[in-house]
Amino acid sequence: MKRRTVMIVTAGLLMETRLAFAQPGKLGQDVQISPTMLALGQIGDTAICTIFNNGTAPTSSQIRIKSWRQEAGQDVLDDTTDIVASPPFMTVQPNQQQVVRVANLSATAGATELSYRLLLNELPSPGSLTGVGIQMLLAFSLPLFISGSDAAPPQLQAQFLRGSDAIILRLSNSGDVHIRLADLAYHTKAGARVMELPGLSGYVLARSTRDLYTKLSGLPPAGGRFTVSDNGVERPLSVSLMPSD
Repeated sequence: MKRRTVMIVTAGLLMETRLAFAQPGKLGQDVQISPTMLALGQIGDTAICTIFNNGTAPTSSQIRIKSWRQEAGQDVLDDTTDIVASPPFMTVQPNQQQVVRVANLSATAGATELSYRLLLNELPSPGSLTGVGIQMLLAFSLPLFISGSDAAPPQLQAQFLRGSDAIILRLSNSGDVHIRLADLAYHTKAGARVMELPGLSGYVLARSTRDLYTKLSGLPPAGGRFTVSDNGVERPLSVSLMPSD
């Protein structure tokens, strides 16, 4: 029996895109999605995103919503019924688009922002699992936030740690709002850029800790400063740097 291998390619925003949120996200060869981040208010509020198919063949997808937290420095996704997306399944014809509506059914944010992920998984096309070959399927992941009331702004603490096989940058956010990290870099007092994480390193969620693995060969000198990119413009990142461990 001949078989066709299906390869899933993750193109989510956790680790990969350097996109301006106002522009459609080019997450695949033929598929685009806009915007690349969603925000919802309290119960009853809705938001929309649009899936564009710029290819020559129909594309079918499934959409799910997961609650998003950070535990032991890593991202964790859990099932949720607080937020729903409609339609949950779709087929977009060539050069057409599909509007997806996202609704807050039961999520209530207090002072601290709530975090979710919209997952869009491309499904195999009819007949694609016959014959010999490889089919590339994309899996997209978009951040979705529900703002809290009277939320404290992000407050970051950073510490460089020796991991088993890498130097880890641990970022802790004691504020009530997430912070987005793009082109994160560390500069010494003398101005030398000794660490750079190109692209989108991800997010540090509210009241959470995120570990980032660096390519540093050793602990960097203390007393430096961090910068990030804001739509291509480098700006300082306010961080309290803790002693290295």
